Amino acid sequence: MIALYILLGILGFLLFILCLAGTLKLSVRAAYCDSPLLIIGIGPIKLKLLGGPKKEKPKEEKPATEGKKKKPKKKKKKEKKPKKPGKVKEQPPLTAVIASFRDLLLGLVRGFKRHLKIEELRLRVLVASGDAATTAMEYGAVCTLVEPLYSLATQAHRVRKDRVNVGVECDFLAEKPEVDAEFCISIRIWRIYWIALCSTRSLIRALSLLKAYLAGAKAKKEEKKAKKEAKKAEKEAKKEAKKAEKEAKKQAKQAEKQKTVSPETDG
Repeated sequence: MIALYILLGILGFLLFILCLAGTLKLSVRAAYCDSPLLIIGIGPIKLKLLGGPKKEKPKEEKPATEGKKKKPKKKKKKEKKPKKPGKVKEQPPLTAVIASFRDLLLGLVRGFKRHLKIEELRLRVLVASGDAATTAMEYGAVCTLVEPLYSLATQAHRVRKDRVNVGVECDFLAEKPEVDAEFCISIRIWRIYWIALCSTRSLIRALSLLKAYLAGAKAKKEEKKAKKEAKKAEKEAKKEAKKAEKEAKKQAKQAEKQKTVSPETDG
């Protein structure tokens, strides 16, 4: 009976967590008026990452140490034994690795595109430069950039159209431009779990291909290094053989000279 109560308690706790994850939202709010502002929220909890006054940490005074400091003892480095080369799989082409990561990225973009909600989009740009001609040219350039952004925001799957406000103004008398922007997106936490779960297979495939590619590249590098070392050893062996041959010839010549000198002395 006690085991049944424990099991029901665990199931109830898991159900509570699932319900909580289903109702909680992850939101990101970015704004810029005079200084940048970035706030990340998980449900009612808000965390400010940018903006606001920075607190200066008090400097801690280090206590003066008396006497001479003891020198740390040097640890002896253990010699690493060379690893035996194992069987290396065939190196996949780089195009396959790039394609796997491209598929992973596209899957994530599709998933977030469906479930991301634009809570608010506010952008007000005041174009001004102090010169009428340059102001008119800058106004046209800013409009060509802002109009596609507005169309993309209004055509999104999940957007609060009453919270989308984009405008560009032109002031020929002002000297400095002004920008007032605020952007907020949100997504439910359980949807992030679902997107991550759907992308697990493509992530494992991409990582395995990357691992095989790096292992193949490392094996090729080691093979080239081994070939260079073998060539170097072969050259050194040839040099030593030539030296030994020269020494043998010298010794033979010296022996012949000694033979020719000894009968003359006898005579």
